[in-house]
Amino acid sequence: MTRTGGGAAPVTARRGATAIARRGLRAAILAGLATASATASGRLTVGDLDRAARARAAILEIDVPAARDALKDADPADLALALERGRLAIYEGDCDAASAILARPDLAATAEGAALGDIARGCARATAATVVVNDEERGVWVRLQDDDDRALVPLLVDVAARTRDVLAKDLGVELLRPLRIDLVRDQFTLSAMTGLPEEAARTTGTVAIAKWGRVTMLSPRATPSGYPWLDTLAHEITHLALSRGTRDNAPLWLQEGVAKREEVRWREPDPLDDVPSADAIAFLGIQRGLGRPLDKIGPSIAMLPSAEEAAVVFAEVASFIRYWTREAGDTALPQLLRRLKDASSDADLERAIAEISGADLAAWDKRWRAYLASVPADVPPDLAPGADMPHRQEVSKRVRLGQLLHDRGHHAAAAVQHARAQALAPHEPAVRCFLAAALLASGERASASPLVERVEDVHSRYGRWWSLHGLLHGGPDGDRAFSAGTALDPLNPDVACEEKLPPDLPGDPLRSALCEAARRRAR
Repeated sequence: MTRTGGGAAPVTARRGATAIARRGLRAAILAGLATASATASGRLTVGDLDRAARARAAILEIDVPAARDALKDADPADLALALERGRLAIYEGDCDAASAILARPDLAATAEGAALGDIARGCARATAATVVVNDEERGVWVRLQDDDDRALVPLLVDVAARTRDVLAKDLGVELLRPLRIDLVRDQFTLSAMTGLPEEAARTTGTVAIAKWGRVTMLSPRATPSGYPWLDTLAHEITHLALSRGTRDNAPLWLQEGVAKREEVRWREPDPLDDVPSADAIAFLGIQRGLGRPLDKIGPSIAMLPSAEEAAVVFAEVASFIRYWTREAGDTALPQLLRRLKDASSDADLERAIAEISGADLAAWDKRWRAYLASVPADVPPDLAPGADMPHRQEVSKRVRLGQLLHDRGHHAAAAVQHARAQALAPHEPAVRCFLAAALLASGERASASPLVERVEDVHSRYGRWWSLHGLLHGGPDGDRAFSAGTALDPLNPDVACEEKLPPDLPGDPLRSALCEAARRRAR
């Protein structure tokens, strides 16, 4: 981690703040153990709590070697240290060991021990008979619930390694190796492994969570048309970096705002990255009562009451962080993270923001809202907060009928139905792709081509739009288009196979393996 300052005074200041933070950790440990009577020896000594606090601080910083060192030769009977041993096992991904540690009755009788035990047991059940791929060279560890997802691992590893490098530059935070990623098959498992209520995950459409020192995310096979899984991975890795860089002291608005900022910085910009604009969605959402004050979002965006509110709050924090970093300067964010690492109260956060950027959070919030009111809020009607696709039922009916006709080989008739749907939803990329595919199957390549030519003609990112664009307009840039498609829907055979028909395969070995995995899934 990059550090600034030097000399005796800064060191003394850092030590004093660390002592305050450690006292906070000791208090948290005592609170977590409040329902237990005592350790097996009959008491908890100050030394026990200091050692447990050191271990917890290391765990929160995702510094496994330091945590292991703090717990080395720990007394097995010591309740506080046993709690941290169980927590560390969860962070290391050894859920069976964590379950065994946290199952002891006196620990299970405590509030925190019981909560961690539930996570450990859920994780142990979910990871039985899983496959682990450990890329030691690049420092990325991936655990797969389904071996059929193995073809995704090279992409996961590549993006994880790139993101780690970008975060070191942008945030001044070095993530230790290995980076741990769990790829799971459904939201039930996502919930069991992280503690997020399954109902909340379904309500807000949550597909990934960074918690317990690792990223847990849904396989793209879990959704009908995939999702931006590689950007999502970068987003969640950013959360891990923020937890490490601030010892988990970053407030939710900062966590989510920075994660939204960083989720696309591992790659080249996409024309649809800011469509619709986060500024515009934040402004309209606030106007419609769907927004939240920055410091009153709640415990998690994933636990907001609706997907619409979640989208607006994400836009709010993304817009605010983009505005604040632009106005305060490039160095403000890394400085703030360093200050938060030793923070012990909200007052420390407020003081850090004011000293680094010249104004407190309330003043910045006021400036940001004034800025929102000054920028254009032109958002396509179907993308506005709480909006729905016009003529949705008719569009769905025409698309479904077209699909049935296409599957039976009536491609010209299918194209007629898809053209009627496309006339009602001209900017919907999926509808354009159905029509283009039907036209291609009918031999009407010239008619299909304009449907996937200009990215400005669509309002959202869609995997097959990019694979068809690569086929019909790729040329020298075809590889980039096919990569954009697999970043969104890698297990769709058309996308993964670059629109090739069996038995043809892409020339690149990694893409060829992905194509074969996608075709196996489709059988």
